[in-house]
Amino acid sequence: MMLQLDSTQNPKVRQLVRYRDKSAHRRKDGVILIEGVRELERAVAAGWTLRQTFWEPSTAQLPAWAEGHGQHFRCASAVYDKLVVRENGAGAVGLAILPAHRLEDLKLPAQPWIVVLDGLEKPGNVGAILRTADAVGVDAVIFSSLDCDPYSPQAVRNSTGALFNLQLASAPREEVQAWLASHGIPPYALHLEGATPHHSVDWTKASAMVLGPEDRGLEASWGASQRVKIPMRGTVDSLNVSVAAAVVLYEGLRQRA
Repeated sequence: MMLQLDSTQNPKVRQLVRYRDKSAHRRKDGVILIEGVRELERAVAAGWTLRQTFWEPSTAQLPAWAEGHGQHFRCASAVYDKLVVRENGAGAVGLAILPAHRLEDLKLPAQPWIVVLDGLEKPGNVGAILRTADAVGVDAVIFSSLDCDPYSPQAVRNSTGALFNLQLASAPREEVQAWLASHGIPPYALHLEGATPHHSVDWTKASAMVLGPEDRGLEASWGASQRVKIPMRGTVDSLNVSVAAAVVLYEGLRQRA
């Protein structure tokens, strides 16, 4: 059942706008804002818990997958336009409970394949990497001392909902490094000055690819990691971090196929 929502001053609308605009509010209340029918459906299919969904004015009835998952509101045009991030909102925007995503909850195979995102600053890059990580089938993605919100609407959008299908964990850098060491998972740091080409690494064994921000690179505390580089022949000396991740991850997929 859908309730009608006509006022932009409705408390539910005002609260959702705060969640949309302020990651601190989302973190405090343990929620994630999801925009787009495709993304919402993928969240439900992956077992995430929806609290509320706000549908575009033309929505005639709920899709079958949405039944029984939280409250649903059909919005007047002014309300819907106020809520969405994208110009058309891709049909709906919803609010879901954000799981804890702790390192100790990860369930890994004998030879895990992990991506560590350390200190990244742009949620769009995080989302794009999550999309590729899901496409190639990595076992987990770990957020290490990020300087952005990996659960922001932009990250969710750029992941096309792949975020919901992945095993995720978030922790400070020191905890991530200690966890990798305790589980016998060697980190391979993607670095401009790496000595080992990415295709020379045996990605079929337990491994963690570590990616840092484009402007300053990885923190010095990753210095003990084996440095890996992507060979380049042109005049540029680096790739966008999400592109670099895709190059290395598809080499890993080739080896693991």
